[in-house]
Amino acid sequence: MKYIIEKEDEGVRLDRYLRKKLKSTPLTEIFKAMRIGKIKVNNKKKKENYRLAEGDKIFIGLEVSEEEIKEEPFIKLSPKEKEELKKGIVFENDDLIIFNKKKDVVMHKGSGYDYGVSEMFKSYFGNNSFNFVNRIDRKTSGLIIGAKNKISTRILTEEIRENNIKKKYYVLVHGIIEKEKFIIDNYLKKEEESVVVTSQDDPKGKEAITIFKTLKHGKNITLLEAELITGRTHQLRVQLSDMGYPIIGDTRYGIKDDEKSLYLNSFYCEIPKYNVKVELPVSEFFELRLKKMNL
Repeated sequence: MKYIIEKEDEGVRLDRYLRKKLKSTPLTEIFKAMRIGKIKVNNKKKKENYRLAEGDKIFIGLEVSEEEIKEEPFIKLSPKEKEELKKGIVFENDDLIIFNKKKDVVMHKGSGYDYGVSEMFKSYFGNNSFNFVNRIDRKTSGLIIGAKNKISTRILTEEIRENNIKKKYYVLVHGIIEKEKFIIDNYLKKEEESVVVTSQDDPKGKEAITIFKTLKHGKNITLLEAELITGRTHQLRVQLSDMGYPIIGDTRYGIKDDEKSLYLNSFYCEIPKYNVKVELPVSEFFELRLKKMNL
């Protein structure tokens, strides 16, 4: 097999490119093939960290089934699904989209789901290079960023890693928070199926910073605006639960409150690199809950 590197794959590490092309081939076998010259770039052996350049020619001398190198087929979308996707796009240009995901919708296939919004958009655009560069939980609603090509995927992923993309959430929590503004700066780490607060000295801990503003109070509930400075897994859910103000509807880190919805909504996204800023009003199910509390 031979591949010629196109512009959108320029700068990608050789091992990452090969892992996408040789999905069922063990990584150890790929590394061995590079080491002994069964995989070459421009007729020369290259190390796994080699950065590809446009026009590079990759020769793969491994026996690979046709099934492995086939791109994943697009799922079939109904007219209603296509319309829902179109309605949910709140910003679009040649490089990216910003999509308003509804609650109880999964990002990707797996865990009992045949497909998620990622697979739906690949089909919607007829583009297997489409990827969401950030993700939110199934029960979380709001803005997610989708890249239309490999170049924008790489750029946006780097922007997220450098904390250059600004994201804000509406959060409804149990309890009354009197402070008008406060910051939580702590350390989180993944532990089995959950995330826990840990110490600065824990080698597995990662710093998590959020700026909070108190917007409204009700009967034993508080509406907050949360601005993520870092983007750790379950950051808001764990930080607020640890503070003693769990998010309403959070069955993992919160309390049993018989709520079917998680009151966590991503409403603001700013991407300076692309001069993009999107802000949404408070979502409908938040409004209904707030009206119940006469807020």
